[in-house]
Amino acid sequence: MKFASKGQYVTQSQSCESIFVPDLLTQPYRQLYDESANIKQYKNQTKTMLDKFIKDKSDLISYSQAELSNIAASSNHLRGIISNQTDFNESFVGGSYKRATMVKGISDVDVYFQFTGLGNSQSALSRLRTCLINRYPNSVVKQDKPSILVDFERIPFNITPYKKDTWGNGISIPDNYLINWHSINFGELETAVSALRNKNPKYIDLIKILKLWNDNYNRGLKNFDIERRVCNLFVYSSSSSSSITDWLWTFFQNNGFNSDAQKIHTLMLITNELTLKSEWLKFIDKQ
Repeated sequence: MKFASKGQYVTQSQSCESIFVPDLLTQPYRQLYDESANIKQYKNQTKTMLDKFIKDKSDLISYSQAELSNIAASSNHLRGIISNQTDFNESFVGGSYKRATMVKGISDVDVYFQFTGLGNSQSALSRLRTCLINRYPNSVVKQDKPSILVDFERIPFNITPYKKDTWGNGISIPDNYLINWHSINFGELETAVSALRNKNPKYIDLIKILKLWNDNYNRGLKNFDIERRVCNLFVYSSSSSSSITDWLWTFFQNNGFNSDAQKIHTLMLITNELTLKSEWLKFIDKQ
């Protein structure tokens, strides 16, 4: 039974609308309700503003269409040169370049060449490095297990030899000891990121922002691992939120980055647009 007024009770079966309830009793609850509604409204307004600032930052750290065209031209030129060398054959591009999740200054362009010669994986890397040094004498060329890194006009290329597996349609790349080869599977992550993009293209902005955050704060996550974690969280989730702010908080909260999750929560309490933008940039750029 519910208390309605002095000396009167209301049962669950009675209509609350037909019973007079003094303002003295209802006012505190009405005030709490109004305050809760106002807080929710402020948070939604803040998330709308913060979503825009996150998207703006993602656009800023993304390669332009002209820059992507230059990368494609450099990649095609490189593939044409290496594919005509002895012991190297078919090539393909992969990684964040293929998945369109590259971030300026953080991501590189992954190119793979089939090694058809004899010898272990170090032999393949040595021949690949020698070829690159001869053809690009003005570029920095260095080995970085299990690949060769080349800087073409401030755009890093990560070049890896591979061998086709003797069974199935898989491929293998040099192992960490540079002696043998180990199988890899590109298809799973590419399929997952594609599904994520089809669900909502803004998830790609989330991935890019997380790569920037990871680099600025030295969190130690591999770029592909960030993509994998985002896919695991959101590809099959039934979350009704379409806010990048919510997604960012969810990623931090579910991956043990509690202080970062708390920072996003704090940002959502800021109602002044200029202050919010300033605090967001301080956070993501680690100023």
